[in-house]
Amino acid sequence: MAIGSIYKLLDKLEMMVLKGIPIPFTPFVIVNHEKIIDVLDKIRACIPSEIQEAHSIIKRSEDIQMEAQRRAENILIEAKEKAERILSESELLKAVHAEADRVRGEVIAEAEALRKRSIEESEAIRAKAMAESSAIRDGSDRYAESILSNLEKNLSEMHSVVTNAQSHLSRTKTDSLDYINQQNLIDEDDEEDHVPSYKIRR
Repeated sequence: MAIGSIYKLLDKLEMMVLKGIPIPFTPFVIVNHEKIIDVLDKIRACIPSEIQEAHSIIKRSEDIQMEAQRRAENILIEAKEKAERILSESELLKAVHAEADRVRGEVIAEAEALRKRSIEESEAIRAKAMAESSAIRDGSDRYAESILSNLEKNLSEMHSVVTNAQSHLSRTKTDSLDYINQQNLIDEDDEEDHVPSYKIRR
């Protein structure tokens, strides 16, 4: 279930990037930074469940081993009781010893084989679960780092675009003010040239 949740969250993350607002004339898009971080946090929250799942599998394996041991002990008890009943009959004494030894040997061999098989299976399950968990965690971290790196690059370039636009706007504003001042000076000079001169008669 946790693995499926992680893949769904990764698909959601990819869809958020694909549905980002494109920046004209660039290969970049605008995405919601908080939503990206929220999805990444959910992915990380899902990862420990894999480790718990591995622990549960190992616990079940240990329960199997304990059950096998209980079965072996019950068989030994039954064999001992059977042997004690047979031992009460002197004529079957030798047969009883032989049967008891045979049963004991079979039980011990079966219990040992079951114990070894359970240990091997539990180790294999543990190794597989840990490997899958590690692979999922590493893949999620790499994907998240890639998304955040691209997002940081996009934001940096957008900042450069805005800064350049502000600089251009400032220069345009300065040029406009200079032009207006020059026009005002020209108009003042023209007005002085057209002022009539009066001579005082005596």
